[in-house]
Amino acid sequence: MGFIEVIEHTKEILKLMKTKMKNFKFSLLLSTAIIGMLITSCKNSSSQYTDTPTSGTVKIAVDETLYPVMDSEIYTFMVSYKDAKIVVVYEPEADVFRDLINDSVKVAVVARELNDNEKASFKKQTIEPMTTKIATDAIAFITNNENISNELTFPRMKDILSGKIKTWKNADSKNEFGDIKIVFDNTGSSTTRYIRDSIVGGNKLPDNWFALKTNSEVVDYVAQNKNALGIIGVSWISDQHDSLENSFKKKVKVVGLTSNDASDREYYQPYQAYIALKNYPLCRSIYMINREARSGLGTGFSGYVAGENGQIIIKKSGLMPATQSVRLVHLQSEKIK
Repeated sequence: MGFIEVIEHTKEILKLMKTKMKNFKFSLLLSTAIIGMLITSCKNSSSQYTDTPTSGTVKIAVDETLYPVMDSEIYTFMVSYKDAKIVVVYEPEADVFRDLINDSVKVAVVARELNDNEKASFKKQTIEPMTTKIATDAIAFITNNENISNELTFPRMKDILSGKIKTWKNADSKNEFGDIKIVFDNTGSSTTRYIRDSIVGGNKLPDNWFALKTNSEVVDYVAQNKNALGIIGVSWISDQHDSLENSFKKKVKVVGLTSNDASDREYYQPYQAYIALKNYPLCRSIYMINREARSGLGTGFSGYVAGENGQIIIKKSGLMPATQSVRLVHLQSEKIK
């Protein structure tokens, strides 16, 4: 190899070494940047959650028909866990599911499970919500205190709700009242949906029905209108220890129904014993649906309501708890001889 060739070869080696050094520096810088981003990401992921199962803040939505019992659950939970704050919105069932899907709330308390469309929406979000049954409640019918028809067969009630019977006289031959006014709490409520789907078979509701905004408004309306038939969640009138619910019961009468068997002439009101024994025909399950993908405050509250203390509150409220047994006592009076 000549002198000139040696020089040229040396230049090529130096050029290659320089390129490799540049690549090494670039790789070193790239690696450092990646490690930095990972560290920052870890810090951000740990700091974006400020709640635990017993502390922090979480927003939940509750079907308005369940206000009395869930208000007690939330109050007791926050008394037990001082660092926990549950922000709750009570609204119609349709709005509760909308807020849950849109991630406006983390937990929903509702009277049905997710339907196929809602499950598909969560699947797109790569979220698998956890559904927990917490209770069984019932749909209650209420009438004005002057109304004598506080016991109806279940088939007759179905005829009223489907529009086949539109006057109190046709519902009860002894009743001289006029046209029946069917009053729901809200057009998007769980009670309206339940009656439409489970009682009238998905058909259109009769033209003698209308909706207000809340269960308490239905109670007040029925108390002031003798022709009204109100439809509400049973938790509004089932807690014997709640002064508000006792005041509601003084304003209106609770209708007793026969079971689904038309030959059954025993009348049952929608109270805990008859819900437990399945004598009352219009019972439904209550669920908590949690969209949290971690053990946050929403998960902690759901576990509390489904646990021993939460189920005791449900039992005291007059609903049927999902995991707590209810002691039923049958009292039989002796005939006077």
